[in-house]
Amino acid sequence: MSNKTSKLFSMFVGPKGENLDLLSSLIVYGLGRHKKWRTSFFPDDPSLYPPGQTLFTDDEKEIHHAFDELLDRLESNIPFFHPRYAAQMLKDPAIPAALGYIMTMLINPNNHAYEGGPATTEMELEVIDDLLRLVGFDSGWGHLTSGGSLANLEALWAVRDLRKKGKVLFSVGSHLSWTRICNILNIARFKEMPVDKHYRMDLNALESELKRGETMMVMANFGTTGCGAVDPIEDILKLRKKYGFHLHIDAAYGGYVKALMYDADFQLLPFKNVGSALTRYVYRQGLALADVDSVTIDPHKHGMMPYGAGSVLFRHENLRQAVLNSAPYTYHVKEKPNIGTYTLECSRPGAAAAGTWLTHKLFPLHRDGIGMVLEKTLGTAQAVHDAMNQLHNLHPLTKPDLDVLCFYSSPGNRQPKKISAVNKRTFDIYKNLSVENPKAPFILSKFVIDEKSARTILPNTEMDEDSFITMRAVFMKHWMLMDSENPYFERFVQQLELVND
Repeated sequence: MSNKTSKLFSMFVGPKGENLDLLSSLIVYGLGRHKKWRTSFFPDDPSLYPPGQTLFTDDEKEIHHAFDELLDRLESNIPFFHPRYAAQMLKDPAIPAALGYIMTMLINPNNHAYEGGPATTEMELEVIDDLLRLVGFDSGWGHLTSGGSLANLEALWAVRDLRKKGKVLFSVGSHLSWTRICNILNIARFKEMPVDKHYRMDLNALESELKRGETMMVMANFGTTGCGAVDPIEDILKLRKKYGFHLHIDAAYGGYVKALMYDADFQLLPFKNVGSALTRYVYRQGLALADVDSVTIDPHKHGMMPYGAGSVLFRHENLRQAVLNSAPYTYHVKEKPNIGTYTLECSRPGAAAAGTWLTHKLFPLHRDGIGMVLEKTLGTAQAVHDAMNQLHNLHPLTKPDLDVLCFYSSPGNRQPKKISAVNKRTFDIYKNLSVENPKAPFILSKFVIDEKSARTILPNTEMDEDSFITMRAVFMKHWMLMDSENPYFERFVQQLELVND
């Protein structure tokens, strides 16, 4: 097995806990280092505990009992870690992510002010430098957040406070947080743009709205939550030049995918050298990220971190001043970076910065680092898409831009006559391949599409219901295409053939 392939096994706990011994030994080693570090402070101080005793017998029994109850309850969870689970954007954290988070959590630094987390503040800045380079920003700034929704809110907050007025435009396929964010920020003038047949933002509709004047921000997606669609960013940049809006990209899900475009020296690869994981279209939109104004990227998605670790990145320094704040009880170390002076969140876990930092060390943001994982995940979606085209009654909603694949059931290769018949067939599959079936061999989710978008995607189908139900598979785990004695890809396709009968 090559070193490159072995890392795809060794850096993860594994579907059956194959590497738990490794994780356990690393944690024990870390705890030993942590104890040594604690005892190094004022070594002449005596222990506060009674000699030879750290936990009284009754207390020890109580914590064991409560801990067992916790473990029992955790075992009632859905197996999010397993390759048979492809319903939501839940990824088994990489071992370095878990290690960094757990060990730092014991110290509990707060990355609001430098004095609250000096080591992890510096790690956060290094992580942000990694992400700025990934996007392609020559300069800029940013910080970690609790997740993509908060990062999106901060981006619009900064733009609103700088520009003062104007409308906000985003596609109907955008994350549900955007309408909430506009309401929270008291922005009444926002509008959801229609999508085209690829479920990407409709450029003609966008320009028609821009012609009406005074647009403050356009938000485009590099990976929608519903089906992983990538909006036409390079064309929207041309519209920005003409109409002068702030262009924000919600790349919470897909941002790390750009790592496939870099070699080990962080030089951009020409398309012909990228490999088959990225289409030419997605490659071009990845290049275009370097020219947008702000970006959201979530380390807790393809960055293999546990929740919550999002980030917001800005290309312009003036947006930092728009949200600058201070307080009389913190930010005392003036010569050092105090990230909290320009964040909405005050207390922020340094553990998230440490976990992301350690993960980036083991999986650098280039093709031969984290790109090894992404190549498998995107390849899975493409392989399932191709296999599905050979099945008589199952139809991909779109050709996947990333590693999310939606599909529906309809007899034959023709467009269905009525959407109600499609919905019924697809819902029957959902009842078998979802959390609704306790014995489901694979767990998927569904994606419900509004009537107007459905008319665009299926123009010759009668819309006798007000929505279009599709199945949704999120292939963000890399196990399905791994060479092993358990070929989950083949099992999945076989299961599709069974529900297709």
